[in-house]
Amino acid sequence: MTKRIICLLFSLCLLFPFAACKKIVPTSPEDLPRTRKSTGAETAYFAGRDSNTALSMRMPIQWEFDGANGSYTIKEDGEDVGTVVVGEVTQNAEEMTEVKSETKNEVTVKTFIGVLEKDGEKASWYRICYLFDDDEGTSRTITFEIKESAMDAQLYDWLLAPKAMPIKDYHKIPSISLDGTNGKKTIAILGNSFVYDRYSGIRIILTDMLRESNKDWGVTVKGIGYATVAKYAAAVDSDYKTYLNNIKNGAYGIVFMCGLYSDADVAALQTIYDACKSSKTKLVLFPAHNENSPQLENAMLQYPDVTCLNWRNEIDGLIDAGVDRSDMCEKDDHSHSKALAGYVGARMIYKSLFGEEPPALSKSCSVLTMETVTKKLGGISIAPTVLIPQKKIRYLA
Repeated sequence: MTKRIICLLFSLCLLFPFAACKKIVPTSPEDLPRTRKSTGAETAYFAGRDSNTALSMRMPIQWEFDGANGSYTIKEDGEDVGTVVVGEVTQNAEEMTEVKSETKNEVTVKTFIGVLEKDGEKASWYRICYLFDDDEGTSRTITFEIKESAMDAQLYDWLLAPKAMPIKDYHKIPSISLDGTNGKKTIAILGNSFVYDRYSGIRIILTDMLRESNKDWGVTVKGIGYATVAKYAAAVDSDYKTYLNNIKNGAYGIVFMCGLYSDADVAALQTIYDACKSSKTKLVLFPAHNENSPQLENAMLQYPDVTCLNWRNEIDGLIDAGVDRSDMCEKDDHSHSKALAGYVGARMIYKSLFGEEPPALSKSCSVLTMETVTKKLGGISIAPTVLIPQKKIRYLA
């Protein structure tokens, strides 16, 4: 009987020689199947335990993440199909081959494929490393290992579109470097009625700050009623054309751009961006108080090298901290910014350029007194704004 079984097994090996020794070959990203069992997705967030920056991306809605010891096991239909850890995975590095590397939204994504043995089973695996800097400038790495059987082209597209996002906004004013720019000491603020002298008075206030600190800088502020980025970019009339041509000709050292109200404005920003780049002019996004968050976020994603000095958020943060809204905004149809809001914006520009607080306003400042600033803003501390709720973040040790 035993001899018959051995003979039968031997015969099967002769008939099917590749059944027991077929080589496992990983599938390249281009050849992954295009369909998923379920196309549902949700946004997932991962962060180092001591970091204020989370990695955000879409994940299959049916995936479950079991956390233990600062890492996560990915489960699909009860099966372990992957892991998420902080740092690079160096184990079995010789078995993995890098097949793709690209940087998007300031996150470098490296893809490795190979055959690994896990829990006694050999299978094809994807190892995807995300390298990015957090909001403190610290280098971070998060690595996913995903079983190829759980991969498909749709999922891979999701994995290639991460975003590094702050968890809380601490309202820090970023430092703006003018290295590599044209050297002109002229600040231009381009916007609409929110930058008028009779509303925010930001030109008058910023000019006073520069004069009082003996800074040899000029200020040009252009406000056109109902102006948008798209209108400045299209140069729809002589007024707009003048300022677009000034940018192209390098008349300004730095342009603070207001006016992101629609997707058309985000697209038109390319024209302003190109004009600044060709003339070595620094471009900074400077949203007025009535601008829209989605358009600003889209612009920041599309132009990651452009600094945003968020005037609008600073005003909102101060109102949330206790400043009376009526001290910041007019009671009109558009809630135009008042001079106190203009002071907030001018201070942001001054501090971002020179790395110091501006001097006290002079007695000759016609739109605002330093006494009013001290009375309304003195002792006010803006609390951090939560951008991603803690319960949505999966922290990694």
